[in-house]
Amino acid sequence: MMISRRFNGSMAWLLTKIAIVAGTVWATRELGVWDSPDRTTLIYEDAKCQMQPYVEKMKQKYCNVFCSVNKNSTKTWRESWIDGWNDSVRTGFIEISRMPQYCSRFTEDVQDTLNQLINGKPPAK
Repeated sequence: MMISRRFNGSMAWLLTKIAIVAGTVWATRELGVWDSPDRTTLIYEDAKCQMQPYVEKMKQKYCNVFCSVNKNSTKTWRESWIDGWNDSVRTGFIEISRMPQYCSRFTEDVQDTLNQLINGKPPAK
């Protein structure tokens, strides 16, 4: 009984996820997002223009209270997204370059732990 409930719950969740993805793909196809880059740019610009009044209202309502916005250093959404992407990629490559050091340290820790378990000696450092 418990297995069938868990299976039905996970199956319902999987079907919900599939429905959301399928609905998103269908809606973007109907809007023409997949037609051409020019069409996608037009859709993006139209959505941006329609959202602008709401964004300004939210900025006035919340940013005056919670944000300290410097007018000289504000970037467009696209520029800030690109900067964030570049920082993420840079950080990823830095961490990958440190991987040999992490693996070496992990190997040493495992070896010390096994030596301590087998020989009963504290690790030599």
